[in-house]
Amino acid sequence: MKLARLAAALLPLAGLAALWAWSEHISRQGTDWEVPVAGYDPRDLLRGHYVEFTYDWPSRDDERQEEGPPRIQPPPEALCLSGDPPLITQAAAFDPLDRAVFEACAHPILADPGGVYGAAGLRTGRLYVGQDRARAIEERLAARDLRAIVTIRQRKDGTFTPVDIRFRPLTEAEREAREGDSIRPAAPPIMTRPEPDRNE
Repeated sequence: MKLARLAAALLPLAGLAALWAWSEHISRQGTDWEVPVAGYDPRDLLRGHYVEFTYDWPSRDDERQEEGPPRIQPPPEALCLSGDPPLITQAAAFDPLDRAVFEACAHPILADPGGVYGAAGLRTGRLYVGQDRARAIEERLAARDLRAIVTIRQRKDGTFTPVDIRFRPLTEAEREAREGDSIRPAAPPIMTRPEPDRNE
């Protein structure tokens, strides 16, 4: 009788341990890719211990916008990654409902409709960082001469998880682009002195 009670008490714990071990095993499966990050706001770097960022996926030439005013486009809901991991050479958008394209893609990733960012999960991401790294990452995100690179783990079913973040110096092209983006026209004065009436 005592053994039966002991077994009944230990069975849920054993189940939880098995579930944790399986989750840990699944989390370590997949292909690691490095994705450049853009669009973080130095005034709002960390929400709790999460780094929030915007992915800067390398796009195909025919997906790049021609010169002209920027167009607001919805974020992609599915991307087919290609390259030699961890380097992504191209991230081509496709319809997540197109199973033929999904199955033909060696490295697909899909936005998680039930995730924090929903259908925008391929545009905006977040990474949990411990308290010991939070301050250092905050300082590096604010540095104008560094580029953040997020490592994601992509799985065969299209799910992916951000697992780490690192920083590297800007290339010359990135430095010029960043300096160009930082130049803004001066705002007009709020009040101006009225021009004298020359007819008077």
